[in-house]
Amino acid sequence: MSHKFSILIRTADTNGSFFRDALESVIAQTHTDLELVVLDETDSQEVRYICEEMFAGDERIIYRTLKNRQGIAYAYNIGVHFSSGDHVVIMGQHDRISADTLERFAVTIESAKESGEKADIIYTDHDELIGMNRMNPHFLPDYNEELIRHIPYISPLICFKRNLVLDIGEFNENLAYFPVYDFIFRGVEAKKRVLHLANLLYHERQKRPMDGRLRQMDAREIREYGVVVAAHLKRMGVDIDTEAENKNRFIRIDYRAASYKNHRDDFLFLRDNGVRALKKTYMQQMYDVLSQPDVGIVGVRFIRFDLTNDNCGYIYGTEGIAYPACYGEAVVRPGYDGRAMIPRDVSMVDAGFCLIDAKLYRHIGGFGSNLDGRDIMLDFCMKTREAGRRIVYLPEVTVLRSPGKTTSSQSSNSLLMERWHDALKAGDPYYNRNLPLGLSNYKLY
Repeated sequence: MSHKFSILIRTADTNGSFFRDALESVIAQTHTDLELVVLDETDSQEVRYICEEMFAGDERIIYRTLKNRQGIAYAYNIGVHFSSGDHVVIMGQHDRISADTLERFAVTIESAKESGEKADIIYTDHDELIGMNRMNPHFLPDYNEELIRHIPYISPLICFKRNLVLDIGEFNENLAYFPVYDFIFRGVEAKKRVLHLANLLYHERQKRPMDGRLRQMDAREIREYGVVVAAHLKRMGVDIDTEAENKNRFIRIDYRAASYKNHRDDFLFLRDNGVRALKKTYMQQMYDVLSQPDVGIVGVRFIRFDLTNDNCGYIYGTEGIAYPACYGEAVVRPGYDGRAMIPRDVSMVDAGFCLIDAKLYRHIGGFGSNLDGRDIMLDFCMKTREAGRRIVYLPEVTVLRSPGKTTSSQSSNSLLMERWHDALKAGDPYYNRNLPLGLSNYKLY
């Protein structure tokens, strides 16, 4: 089946050379069933001239001058209206896409269809473009509900079904910076499927390399993102307060739950001997997150006496072995793309200090038998996710523990693989397959 893609590019304050570079990457697509919709908000005629020159005699381009200049959401709504593709792709005016980007989108859409699933929204990994040099790859997780509430982590390149706007509405023109994220949130609320394509297909133009650092938003951006997130959660029946992190890199969320002291029957608290929390407010912080109806387990950050991470939750490989995330990294470092310092959904947390929903525990039958080491918790977390509940890593709660023996036996691993073969072989959805497994995870070489 053929898939036609409509690529939307909004131009404003345009650098002609970089814009040409972006158009070249569109022309170079191996999947040729496409159209380019240019939405021009510039003062000069440069964008028009470049389009006419590079697409001379090519009917695949639609050029529109937007005299009203009402912002990015308005431009995208106009672009969707004039587009004719069954899928819409949004990209930046100065960025590049790899030559096989649309082809990979088409394959992903067909694969989902063959599996009886949907591909309503797709995003990809991205790296940074400085001049003509690509650097600092950002290998992202699959859709991560907790993470996206705190930071706009998804790459600027998204592909979505054109008729999705009929189901969830157009882009919100009251938003200046994050209408795309508001669109994604409304898609999630409508049970639309968000897929992640773990390939470096998007190359985002930067004035200077970020060197793995988190981007600092300005006050208006982070304020609007807080509004977008709060509106999303309110529509889902979750009431929150938000505030900016002290460097405006992400949002902190207060879920405003009732006092845990009045709900002790709602949760189980697991705590190993010798584990000590660094702040007294840990129980309320953990219960605030656990109080969300779709959360089953809340885990925390474990550090060692040498002020390095013992784990920031766990990741697992296809052989069913769980590895401590960010192991050995200095606690003052944020980790790869903020991995250690930003709350997020994970596949497994440490059983040595965690909160578990009591009803969930009874529903899934507690901890499995005949397992040992980390396999016990990994099995329980797999059952938790199978039940449709999230496992959240909460870095605001930090605990201190001396390293202990946590390895699993071969017989335990064999039993785990037998129980969860297909899920384990599919890989950890919250860990990108392009990053190394083992103790040296979340590191680039």
